[in-house]
Formats: sequence, C-alpha cells, structure tokens
Amino acid sequence: MTASPYSGTTSVHHRDFDLFGSIRRRVIASIAATVGWLSLTLLFLAFWAHAFSLLQSIVVVIVSLLILGGFLLGAWVSFGMKFVSD
Repeated sequence: MTASPYSGTTSVHHRDFDLFGSIRRRVIASIAATVGWLSLTLLFLAFWAHAFSLLQSIVVVIVSLLILGGFLLGAWVSFGMKFVSD
C-alpha cells in the first residue's frame, strides 16, 4: 500500500515527492531568496567590496546572481515538470 502524496508519510523515493510542495511555497521561496540575495549583495558592496577591485566585485555579484538563478530555476522547473505529459 502506498501513501498519498499529501498524507505527510511520503518518502524521498516516492514518485510524487516534491521538495517545495505547493506553488505558494515556491513563490515564498522565490521572494525570500531574491530579498536575501539583494540584502547580501548590498552588505557585500557596503562592507567587503573595498578589498576587491571593481572587476572582482562585479564577478562576485554575477556569480551570486547565477547561483540564485540556478536555485529558482530548479524550484520552478520541478513544478513545471509535473504538467508535462508522457
């Protein structure tokens, strides 16, 4: 007998396992990640950027933006894949 995907007893290996759950959690995670990225970027530029050259600071910001994009892309692609028909 398999548990319902909404029963709270599903395992990681279950076919319907979803790390983020609902679309509401994805929206909240997206907003929180974006606000967190902006906050950390502003803190970096305010306190630690003086130790780096302008090019190094730009690279740090771009790399952090790519990491944020990868996180958000993974969250939303996993949601969109639920609607792809076989």
